[in-house]
Formats: sequence, C-alpha cells, structure tokens
Amino acid sequence: MKRRTLLKLISMALYGAAGLPETCPAGVTKPLGLQYLEKMRQIFEKIKSTQSEEMLEASYRIADTIKKGKKCHRVWETGHSVNNDFWPNRPGDTNIFENKTIPYEKDDLLLANRGGGSGMENNHKKGVFIIGGCTPWGGSDIQYAELLLPEVQSLKICPYADIWIETFDTAYGAFIHVPGETAPLGPVTGALGMMTFWIMMSDTARILARDAVSFAVYGDEPPIGGTKFKANLSRPLGELYYDTALQQHKAIEDEFVSINEIATMAVHAVLTGGRVYCYSRYEDALCLEAVERRAGLALTYGLWGPPDNIKIAKYTIVDRVTDEKKVVDEAFKPTGNDIVIMGTAYPDNAEDIECLELFKKSGMGTAVIGPTTRNGIVPDGRTVCKEADVHVGAGCDSYGLFALPGIQRKVSPTSGLIQNQIFWAICGQIAEQIVERTGNAPGIFLNGGLKGGMEKLVAVRRTFRQRGY
Repeated sequence: MKRRTLLKLISMALYGAAGLPETCPAGVTKPLGLQYLEKMRQIFEKIKSTQSEEMLEASYRIADTIKKGKKCHRVWETGHSVNNDFWPNRPGDTNIFENKTIPYEKDDLLLANRGGGSGMENNHKKGVFIIGGCTPWGGSDIQYAELLLPEVQSLKICPYADIWIETFDTAYGAFIHVPGETAPLGPVTGALGMMTFWIMMSDTARILARDAVSFAVYGDEPPIGGTKFKANLSRPLGELYYDTALQQHKAIEDEFVSINEIATMAVHAVLTGGRVYCYSRYEDALCLEAVERRAGLALTYGLWGPPDNIKIAKYTIVDRVTDEKKVVDEAFKPTGNDIVIMGTAYPDNAEDIECLELFKKSGMGTAVIGPTTRNGIVPDGRTVCKEADVHVGAGCDSYGLFALPGIQRKVSPTSGLIQNQIFWAICGQIAEQIVERTGNAPGIFLNGGLKGGMEKLVAVRRTFRQRGY
C-alpha cells in the first residue's frame, strides 16, 4: 500500500472517531480545527451585526477621498504582515489603496490597525482621516491590554480614529487551547483583517462605479464587456461579500477529511525527522503566515518562489548554551521525509506547477490550498489541484466576486480569506494529532507584544530544535 493511501486511511479513521460537528455525542470534544472554524464564524457574525454601519460609512469616506483626488493608504493587518493578500497583481485587488507608509497629506485617508502612538496622533493633527481597528499590537485599544509590554500599550489608534472598526480581538490574538500548551493556537487577525477590508472595498468599488469613477483592478482576468454586470449598485455589496464569504467558510467543513489528511501527512513528516514547508509564490502570503506567527506552530517553515530560486523564509534559532538568538537564512534542501503545503491563487499558474514538479521529484508529500477554478471554470490541462497528493479549497475562485459597470475585472476576492482559514484548521489538526500520538503539545508562539512573549518565542524555538515539534 502506498504511503499516501495509508495516511489517508489513517486520517479518515481519526476523523471518524472524532465525529462530525453536527453529530458529536455529549461529552465528545470537536476536533481543534473545527473548533477554530466555528469560533471564527462567531466573531465574523458579531462584527457583521455590530459594525456594518461603521464599515459602510468607511466605504463612503474612502470613495469620497478618491473622488477628491486625494490618496488612501493601508496599514491593515491581514495576516503576518499588512501585505498578506495584497501581493503583486493580486486578482480582484484595486489601485484604490496604497501600501506605502510615506508622509501623509491633509485630507488623505489612512486605514490602520497597526502603527499607532505618536505617529498616529501627528497624522490626526495634520488632517488625515483615520479609519482604525484593533490588533494585538494596537496598544490599549484591545481587550487584555494590561498584559502588553508598556511600549506596545502606547501604540494607541482609537483616540485618533474618525471611524473605528471593532473586531473583538484580544491581546493574545487567538483562542484555541491545546492540552499541555500555555499559548493559544490559531491567529485571528489575518481572517478578521481580510473580511473587514474586502467588505469595505466591495462598497467602495460600488460607490465609485455608480458615480462613474474609474479605477484599476489587478489580475489576469479577461476584461469584462457588454452587459455582464451582475452587481446591484443600489444594494450594499459589503453585505453580499460577507454572506458569500461566510457560505464558503462553512463549506470548508465539507473538506475536513482532506484537512485532517494533510495534518496526518505533516505529523508523519515531523515524527520521522522531516519538515513541514508552507509555500506561496510571494513571501507575503502563506509563506510568511507560517513563520514564527503569533499563535502559530513552531514546526512550520515558510517557502517562496520563483521556481529557479526557491527560498526558505528567515527564522530564529537560539543557542542552547548562550541563549543568544540569531536569524537563520538557509538553502532549501528537500528530502523524502518532508511535506509541502502550497498556498495558491490560481489552479494552473505555470510557476506553481513547476514548483510542484520540483517538490514531487524530491519525494516530498504535496498538499495544495487554493481555488480549483478561474471564473467558475476548471482549466483544461495541468493544475496543481489535480496533481498534488491532497487538495483543499474547492469553495472559492481565483477572481473577485463583483462585476461593476465601467470596471474591466471583478473586485473583492475570497480566496485569501478561505486559504488562511483552511491553513489554521490544518494546524489545529496537526496539534491535536501530535498530542494524541506523543502525549506532548507542539510548540506554539505567544504574541511577542505580550509581557514574556519574546521569552516564550525563545523557549519554543529551543524545544523545537531539540525534538522537531
């Protein structure tokens, strides 16, 4: 029996023993991956029920700023950086926002949940319109702020915000308890940042299209022409984005057997001396999400392209004798004991396929998180989804959701949000299986902005170097 077939059977058996979410008997705990997904939906629903008016008002202010010829700037956490889901030529993204932290001018607009404090106060005094939100690095604007380092507590945004988007995050930035670990698992800021951003962008794009204000939409989607405009410009599109994204989020559970299978492959790799690599074509995507992430696993390595120059993202190790930290920049040397989880935006991207070939030739196990379709159609020919050992992500598409009059491509994608959530569901299952098989909890990073957070990072990395997880 092939190793992949055996691992799949093991995964299905473990999943069956845990029970589906609708059929868990009394006293049986849901798998950690399902707990994470369910809790995230609860937060999404709370944001929708309490923050819809604020997000719609924010959309009008963003559109007004563009119509006045001023600039909109974005420092909005959507993962392990403010650039996750905004990599070059990202389908469905627009040129409405700039990702540059340059000096802002009066009447510019700043969307920010990072970088508070004196800089934010100065921008407020200058006349920059500020739309703010909270993250674990957002100072005193967050629950359990008293646990943050003093210098982080000073990074306030809320006092200077003209509009405040509450995301109900905490200083921990996570909420899933893994038996035997003190740090919670499962970051929330990436998904909360993406959901709120694309809700606001959906209505911003609608308002600009309604008022015949043109803007560019990135990606390689063929230009839309004729009468192929489905969006109702009189209805808030943010609500429709939320409903669609939540429906796709719920559909992740339909692929939970495959999620658990990927986790089984990863645990097998770790316990046999291999590595778990997380690949994306650009560093500011799944690659960076997997490297020393708050509430993330120590056992994942970031990996990014292009195919002829695949790199491991830099990470920290700690000298066992001196406790000195140093950043490691090492070459990628795959082995047959390794597994790679590929985060993709297109099913048939040539560079992703070339990287997949390289991974498979080295004997690595291969899993893909990403859409199977472009504009609802499965491409003819080769795709990473067809050729990888396991694929998850059938519920989303490569392109944006909404076609608008006068705009050549659809706006507001969901693939980044869904990929992020699938990945953290996988990590929940990895943690659960490691506990079941070894009796030990895998190392999980604490928010570095918390008191003791960096010391925890050092300790987790040290333990990881000793035992591999």
